[in-house]
Amino acid sequence: MISQTAKFCLSPNWLCHRSKQRGDRTALVFAGKSWTFAEIEAEARSISIGLASLGVTLGSRVAVLMSNHLNYVTLTHALTKLGSIEVLINIRLTAAEILWQLQDCDVKLLVHDLARSELARAIQICDPSINLLNLELGLELDLGLEPTTESLREEIDLDAVQSIIYTSGTTGKPKGVQLTYGNHFHSAIASGLNLGIDGLDNWLICLPLYHVGGLSIVWRSAICGIRIAIHDRFDPASIIQSICTEQVTLISLVPTMLTRILNHESFSDALPYWQKLRCILLGGAAIDRALLAKCDRLQLPIAPTYGLTEAASQVTTLLPSQVQAKPGSVGLPLLCDRIKIVSIEDECVELPSGEVGQILVKGANVMLGYVNFPPVEIDRWLCTGDLGYLDADGFLYVVSRRSDLIVSGGENIYPAEVESVLALHPSIVKVSAEVCVIGIDDREWGQIVVAVIATDLATAKELPSLQAIRIFCLEQHLASYKLPKALYKLDAFPKTGSGKIRRQAVRSILLDRKTSSPA
Repeated sequence: MISQTAKFCLSPNWLCHRSKQRGDRTALVFAGKSWTFAEIEAEARSISIGLASLGVTLGSRVAVLMSNHLNYVTLTHALTKLGSIEVLINIRLTAAEILWQLQDCDVKLLVHDLARSELARAIQICDPSINLLNLELGLELDLGLEPTTESLREEIDLDAVQSIIYTSGTTGKPKGVQLTYGNHFHSAIASGLNLGIDGLDNWLICLPLYHVGGLSIVWRSAICGIRIAIHDRFDPASIIQSICTEQVTLISLVPTMLTRILNHESFSDALPYWQKLRCILLGGAAIDRALLAKCDRLQLPIAPTYGLTEAASQVTTLLPSQVQAKPGSVGLPLLCDRIKIVSIEDECVELPSGEVGQILVKGANVMLGYVNFPPVEIDRWLCTGDLGYLDADGFLYVVSRRSDLIVSGGENIYPAEVESVLALHPSIVKVSAEVCVIGIDDREWGQIVVAVIATDLATAKELPSLQAIRIFCLEQHLASYKLPKALYKLDAFPKTGSGKIRRQAVRSILLDRKTSSPA
């Protein structure tokens, strides 16, 4: 008889299992060197012993501030062995922005690389309770003692939180998305079943590992036994070269990346290699129709996808074989997901095919919840805030990415966060001007951040220039990718009956003034 207290959510450690089963197979290629699954396992074990000596244990939250690197992968697996929670930090954020996230989820250890040493020290100066560890310099600890059985875990609790990834909230304050091992597992399996799993696959990662799009591929490697090739940053020339020489079969990109690759001078000679890829997974932002048409002409195997951090990456994917039949679609839900479209006014009203509404998602890959917020109920649908519709065959079409959200170069930017900084500018305060931040479509970036200031003609000349605004935002510790790239001035903003600025109406006004120049 099975015990009432038996736990069915335990799984063998994925990397350990892979190391025992196919330990001699290449697991990772980075900076011209390769490592087998057994070697990655040994590296992870060594790091986990050192971290345990530092007091890292079950449930400890450890932040990671690093570029893509072998160490990032081995550290991720090391934290799994300890049952610790990995807090992924965007390296493009300022010290003040990072500090807010660390304090929000009570992080006491920040692991960083050499390039982020100065940034890490600036954070520690602001909060001395945060300890620093430069993994590139080594742990420099006495590792002669074997860890206790409580220190290293050979099993994974699928219900336990693996990672916390901060994403902007609707108020502009970041929210920590808590993803469990079960979320990552179901996402990896569903993706594999959708795209197919080939033992010879080699997935190139040039997306940041601190984004769910990069992290999810690391887990697919361990779970499905595929090789990954990691680039420390996005460089079109090196990516193009890798596709030609490293037997890459899959790659994940955001539209801005693919556009830069296609426009690179060396791409035309490399086109035959790109055409042989199994899949170019394309997501993270809306895909321009001109880019879709160009990919079609070049016969590139693109797979438009829709996903979000809260769902551990992919939710739907359109297979390359379906692109011509369903142009503009992002595909069918993966096996672990269900999707429905509901009324914008009332989430309880489900809409028929063809009607635009809010996109709701439910599935085993949907997050446990946000840090310091109530957990997501098991049977609850996640409201993505995105608008779209399903066709008669169940294929999803995304109309807009979260009504207010700006997606620039694959980075999520919420207007409210930028507006809160602009509102502090002395010149804007002096004339009591109103500010509004919106995203305007851009061929290269997907969208760019645009600042709009409303004031009467008498005070318009006192308003700051775009350059002055950008300098001020940097001084207020706003990340550079969030800075406005254009500035406009209006006499007044269109508003709702309750006095709220109608962003979509502001956007429409600017689009109607195409012949006018920015301020």
